[in-house]
Amino acid sequence: MSGKGGVGKSVLAVNLGAVFTKHGRKSVVVDADVNSPSVGLQLGIPYTNIGLQNILHERKQFQDAIIAHPATGLRILPASLKYMRGVSLKNFNRVISEANKAYEFTIIDSPPGITEDVLHIINASEELVVITTPDVPSVSGAIKVISLCKACKKRIHGVVVNRCTDASFELTAREIESMTEVPVLVRLPEDDSIPASIAAHLPVVHYAPDSAVSRKLNEFALSFVESGQPKTQGGGLITRLFAFIRGIFA
Repeated sequence: MSGKGGVGKSVLAVNLGAVFTKHGRKSVVVDADVNSPSVGLQLGIPYTNIGLQNILHERKQFQDAIIAHPATGLRILPASLKYMRGVSLKNFNRVISEANKAYEFTIIDSPPGITEDVLHIINASEELVVITTPDVPSVSGAIKVISLCKACKKRIHGVVVNRCTDASFELTAREIESMTEVPVLVRLPEDDSIPASIAAHLPVVHYAPDSAVSRKLNEFALSFVESGQPKTQGGGLITRLFAFIRGIFA
């Protein structure tokens, strides 16, 4: 999750799900941003008969809404692009309970900021990852989200820092760790292959598997699958990850 939009939540969620799927781990990406869904759009599946909103408000079946991405086999539970009045994530916990029974990894793409829907997502989750870019406004938003997660007594794995260019004005991993009081798990570089992969409706780990960002994404995802102990990027610490299946990516 994140404190502000545009930091790469959906890209991270889709690509982690793609890596898990590629390595034979049963996973699903849930698009919980019912106001501005983007998971289906990124994968070239913009319109669906049943979306998250239908499950929440019309008691549609969870499995009926799951879609397999044709090129990768990645399973997604999209949010519908159709307008629905009074949509709320009040019953989101029920959806995630069903997902956790059917899949090994459930990755939730949450909306940005601190809203009632975000609070429902936090309460439906057991562990969280916060994503930010290396600038003060984004990290300030991340601090607020981390504070809310701690108030809800949820485990926070750490922070993913996205769109890094190593410019002198960017916040370093150590500075971000000092500000947020949680470890930096990985720094993902700015990479032109990301927008190109979105235009091609493919996760970047498939579209440009040898790109710098794909190598980092693969390493990060596989650290969960293989050992559950990804190295952090700031103070060289090792952070134990417990159950990534209930993490939130914003």
